[in-house]
Amino acid sequence: MEVRISRDTFLDGVQKVQGIVETKGAMPILSHLLLRAEKEGVTIEATDLEIGTRAFYSANVISEGSVTLHARKLFDIIRELPDMEIHMVKEDNDWVTLKCGNSKFRLPGLPSADFPALPEYSSESLMEFSCSQLREMIRKTFFAVSPDESRQALNGLLLENENGKVNLVATDGHRLALITRPILKSAAPEDEKSSFLLPKKAISELMKLMEDDDTTFSFSTQGNHLAFMQGTQVIISRKIDGKFPNYRQVIPPDNNLKIKIDRDVLSHALRRVAVLADEKTQMVRFDIQKGNMTLISDNSDFGTAREELPIAYEGEDVSIGLNAKYVLDVLNVTEDQEVILNLKDQNHSCMITVENDSDYLGIVMPMRI
Repeated sequence: MEVRISRDTFLDGVQKVQGIVETKGAMPILSHLLLRAEKEGVTIEATDLEIGTRAFYSANVISEGSVTLHARKLFDIIRELPDMEIHMVKEDNDWVTLKCGNSKFRLPGLPSADFPALPEYSSESLMEFSCSQLREMIRKTFFAVSPDESRQALNGLLLENENGKVNLVATDGHRLALITRPILKSAAPEDEKSSFLLPKKAISELMKLMEDDDTTFSFSTQGNHLAFMQGTQVIISRKIDGKFPNYRQVIPPDNNLKIKIDRDVLSHALRRVAVLADEKTQMVRFDIQKGNMTLISDNSDFGTAREELPIAYEGEDVSIGLNAKYVLDVLNVTEDQEVILNLKDQNHSCMITVENDSDYLGIVMPMRI
């Protein structure tokens, strides 16, 4: 195996898969990348047995072959090399010589035959998304995925295809984010509903591939695996077991108290008041009266904070305790300058919406005041 490849191309390919590589697993080969030189380029593969990826990169292949190299060490080396062509040669016993400019490295590899094969996946697309659309949908929901690994069904995002539209939903049981967008292309009949649970690690890795807004991502599923494909790149992941909760029951139907407020004004005030919120609960009390909103935090160790904001509101008085971080997470992904807090009372959730996009909402459950 002998290859000449652009340093930037090689770095891009190796960098994109660092998050998949298993660094401390029981199988040493999972900390390696599989490099396969064939015809007009190099294929790079990585897997942790739950998620795998493969991508093709153009290169001058002098002789074909394959080898596995330690992913992190290879990345650290390439990152420090000058912007020149890299010359890579496989030697006996899976050793590899790597040259670039005046630099030369000899690296031990492992037999490529020992590298776990990626799962079979279908290349037939069930759904297609534009890169910009898919990125927006993930960005506006991903923050609500549960970090609790034991709650598998909440440890990913729900992807639904129904009535020519696609929903992406995330919840951790304390808050929820939902976005609906028209689907670019679907293989299913418009009246047929389908749903899939997407692992958060697969989505994190997918985001690294989203560079060009004009590209198209295809989604497919086969057996116990699902795949996202873009050009010569594919991410394959095991499906999540479990049943996603009925999120429709969480969406409040009658939160009739609507408080409109400038997103930046609320964000900055909430960050200031949250400095003295309880470190565990992050609770800030929202006291809302005609023409005025007061944000209050109280910490027995560090003190209290209070800030008043003028608002255009003529409805009933209402107070509610909310996790400041959860509210800020929604505000941080909203582009509209004005947001709407939809409330009912202190015992019902707060629904955050914007006037210009009825197909996006964030819900934050109330806390005991």
